[in-house]
Amino acid sequence: MRKKIFYGWWIVAATNIICMLGYGTWLYCFGVFFKPMMNEFGWTRAMTAGAYSFRGIQGGIAGPLVGWAVDKYGPRVVVFCGGVIAGLGFVSMFTVDSLLGFYLIYGVLLSVGMSAMLYIPAMTVIANWFIRMRSRALSLLAVGAGIGGFICAPAAALLIDRYGWRISFVIMGVTIWAVTLPLSLVLKKRPEDIGLRTDGDAPLDTLPVEAAPAPVESTGSLLPDRDWTLREALASRTYWILAFAFFLAAMTHATVTVHAVPAFTDAGISTEMAAVSLGLATLISIIGRLAFGWLGDFVTKRYLFMVTYSIEAAGVLVLMNARGTTSLYLFAVLFGIGFGGTVPLNPAIRGEYFGRAAFGKIQGVMGPIMMMGGVVGPPLVGYLFDTTGTYRTGLFAVAVLQLFAAVTIFFARPARAPGRLEA
Repeated sequence: MRKKIFYGWWIVAATNIICMLGYGTWLYCFGVFFKPMMNEFGWTRAMTAGAYSFRGIQGGIAGPLVGWAVDKYGPRVVVFCGGVIAGLGFVSMFTVDSLLGFYLIYGVLLSVGMSAMLYIPAMTVIANWFIRMRSRALSLLAVGAGIGGFICAPAAALLIDRYGWRISFVIMGVTIWAVTLPLSLVLKKRPEDIGLRTDGDAPLDTLPVEAAPAPVESTGSLLPDRDWTLREALASRTYWILAFAFFLAAMTHATVTVHAVPAFTDAGISTEMAAVSLGLATLISIIGRLAFGWLGDFVTKRYLFMVTYSIEAAGVLVLMNARGTTSLYLFAVLFGIGFGGTVPLNPAIRGEYFGRAAFGKIQGVMGPIMMMGGVVGPPLVGYLFDTTGTYRTGLFAVAVLQLFAAVTIFFARPARAPGRLEA
C-alpha cells in the first residue's frame, strides 16, 4: 500500500508559495520601483530608502503581536488576515502622491499585512510540525522566497516599463489576494490537532510503549525538544547574542535589497539587467537555502552561520566594486548563496535552542531587533551616497559589520533551560 504523504509537507508547500509571492513582491521588488518613484517625485535616495526602513519599524512593532496571535489563534487566521491587508496595501499604492503617503501605505499598511502573512506564521507552523527534520523543512520553505525574487523583480521591471509603477502595484495586490487567501486554508496549527505526530511519525496509540521514539533535537543529540517560555528565553544570554548577530545580518540584507539595483545602474548597467542581478541572486540563494538547511540537521548551526555570513560579506564587497556584468554575476553567486543559507538556519536554531511551545512569541519579539537592522542600513547608506556621491563607503562599512556578525554568532552556544534538567 502506498504511504500517504505527511500533511506537514502540504503545509510546507502552501507556505512556500505564499512566501514566494509575498517576499518576491514586497521585498525584492523595492529596488526596481526605487528610481521610477524617486525620479517622478524628485526624492533623494535617502528619502526613498526611508520607506523601506519605515516598513521595518512597523514590521518590528507588529512582530510580537503576530507571534502572539499565531500561538493563540493559529496560522490560518493570521495568514488570511495578513493577505487581505497586504493586498489592500499594494492596491492603495496607486494613490500615492507624497512622501508621507508612500511611508504610510508602504511602510505601515503593507508592512503590517506582510508581517502577518509571511515568515512568522510560516516558520512557527513548520517548527510545530517538524522536529528531527526541522532544518530540512525550513530550507524547503525558504526556497519559495528565492524563486519569488528571481521571478518578481524582473517581472516588476517589465510591468513598470509597460504600465507604469502605479498599475504594477495594483497587479501585485490582486495577485496576492488570488493566491494567498485560498492557500491559507491549508494551514493547521499542530499535527496533534488532527491525530498526527511531528515528522510524520506513527501515532503513539499504534506503537507499543517500548517502541515509542524519544524526541531528539534536529542536530541528532539526545537532548529533549525543550520548550522554553518567552520569559526564560529573554533572560538567556544566548537569545541576545543571536538577536545582535541577526540585527547586523538584517542590516546587510536590507541595504543590498534597496541599493543593489541603483548601484549597478550607477556602474552603467541597464535597469533591466540590474533587476535581473537581484532576481538571479535570489534564485541562486536556493542553493544556499537547500544546502545549509540540509546541513543544519547534522552540523552545528552557529558554525554554518559563520560561513554564510562571511560569504555574504564577500558579495557586498563585489557590489562595492561593481564595474560590469562580470561583477554582477559574481555578486549574485556570493550574496545569493550566503544569504540563502541563513534563511532556514535562522528559525531552525531558535527552534533547536528554545523548543516549540512559545516559538511564535520568541520569534515575534526577536523580530523588532532584526527589523531595526533593516531600518538603519538603507537610509544610512543612502545618506552616505547623497553626501559623497558614491556607495563605496557605505557598502564597505556594511561588509565589515557582516563579518563582525560572523564572529559574534560563534558565541551563541545553547543555554540550559532554567529550572530544568538536561539529559
